[in-house]
Amino acid sequence: MNEGTTMNTSARRHLRFGLGAAALLAVLLTSRGLLAAADGYVPFGDGPKTTWHGFDRYDYVMDDATGAVKPAGAPSTQGRGATGRQCIVVVPKQPAAGCPWSWRACYWDHRPQAEIELLRRGFHIAFIAPTPGKQWDAWYAYLTEKHGLSKKPAFIGMSMGGYHEYTWATANPDKVSAIYADNPAIRQEDIAKLVELARRDVPLLNVCGSLDFVLGNTKVIENVYHQAGGRISIMIKEGTAHHPHSLQDPKVIADFIEQAQAAPAARPAFRMPSMFDSLEVQILSQPDGGEG
Repeated sequence: MNEGTTMNTSARRHLRFGLGAAALLAVLLTSRGLLAAADGYVPFGDGPKTTWHGFDRYDYVMDDATGAVKPAGAPSTQGRGATGRQCIVVVPKQPAAGCPWSWRACYWDHRPQAEIELLRRGFHIAFIAPTPGKQWDAWYAYLTEKHGLSKKPAFIGMSMGGYHEYTWATANPDKVSAIYADNPAIRQEDIAKLVELARRDVPLLNVCGSLDFVLGNTKVIENVYHQAGGRISIMIKEGTAHHPHSLQDPKVIADFIEQAQAAPAARPAFRMPSMFDSLEVQILSQPDGGEG
């Protein structure tokens, strides 16, 4: 593993064996010609089209009061403007089986290398301006009911994006396939609700800098998730702090998210010891107010 990254024992085992199964499944599906978009998929195109890293991008705005979504007409700045809440969809060249998608929880276009790799693999990429609430529920319904995307997106959240993704995911544990959290914040009240994700076998991947002041959040998440019987992988970037987010080579992140779309790999019946078991930790719910 490059970039001075280390991983705890249970995480390393999870990735090594799980990704092998996912790769085999992909070969089998390809050989049977099943990697076409799912029935019921409605292509995007109801509005002006721009380009994002070589892929078609569509911008929308949502009425916060009604949840109605309409084409924005042109790319807008991140957030809520006079015309409504910003929403974005980026479309792959060929949608993968089941129309999988990843949901960016905050900081659109910040360190997007994992999402670009997912687009190459047939994932849609979606974004809605924070914060989670009924508007996020409406965005989920728009993408899954009107356009036929998967009922279980994967989340990508960096810093406060972790705060937002864990808030929505723990409130909607049946509607999530996987969570990648990078130096994440998390609300104290969401810690106890992580058990609902574990019960539904939603895998977590937390990537953290060894010098980051919010590393304590991941220590808590890791311990709670292990005790609940959930699958969690921890990657520590030695010698780095809160920035930069993600990995220069996003393959591990993309593999993790892609694997979660298939049937889960077999898990040991016992709890693996945590790398953080002997450490005292403190929840830091809001790492910063700036980008990432």
